[in-house]
Amino acid sequence: MDLEGVKRFVLSRRAFDGGFAFCQPLPSSLPETYYAVYVLKALGEDVEEKEELVQFLHSKLGSDVYSIFYVLKTLSMLREKLPDLSDLLDRRLEEAMGREHGDLSYEVGITATYSFENPNVLREIYMIVESLRLLGRDVNVKDFVERFRKNGGYGVGRANLKDTFYAVSVVGGDGKVVRFVLEHECDEGGFAKHPHSYPPYLEDTYHALSIFDMLGYDYKSHKTVRYVESLQNPDGGFRRSIYLGISTLEDTFYAVASLKMLGEI
Repeated sequence: MDLEGVKRFVLSRRAFDGGFAFCQPLPSSLPETYYAVYVLKALGEDVEEKEELVQFLHSKLGSDVYSIFYVLKTLSMLREKLPDLSDLLDRRLEEAMGREHGDLSYEVGITATYSFENPNVLREIYMIVESLRLLGRDVNVKDFVERFRKNGGYGVGRANLKDTFYAVSVVGGDGKVVRFVLEHECDEGGFAKHPHSYPPYLEDTYHALSIFDMLGYDYKSHKTVRYVESLQNPDGGFRRSIYLGISTLEDTFYAVASLKMLGEI
């Protein structure tokens, strides 16, 4: 893997407002800024003009769960003081857990270069709980999350790796979860969206490896390492699949985090 290329790609996404953007000349977004800061930190790089970046983060802090999550996560990586939003997060958690079952579904879309989804309740619960943990609080949502246990994994609809990642992050897991995840492993390396299917995708590989990491499952695979490294584009960033696609900060985050969990970084 070309580590210098990764750094150049990430820094090329630095925007005029201090954060990081999907591409130039778009303004910064909170997710892209989180992905960029994580990658730079993972590669041992300092974030230049840190004060401007911190100012950008505070300017984007709203009352919604998603802005709170990304701002707190990024400020924590920068070792900055976190605003205490515990009361607001408690209210958001109560609202999320009080919804009727019919309001919990979500839709997924896939293109050749990236995946996208509307928010779902497991993702929301994960973001709230993780934000509260950063603020030194731990909450018990196990009974609520276990409603979504299916076939060894978790899902708002069908069980899948992403929802299982959210659930395990919040309540932990067991051997059945590990077996569920292993069913998504591809023979050529990486992990796919459905059990015993193809092709692998970078986001699914990241979620699978994260679940193994949280559960203490010792997963080693040279094939998966080679799969992730094969997704680096000439510009230094990473695409999401073995097929042609543009580099994104999100996919570069998935790649670097995956290789770190695999012991390659």
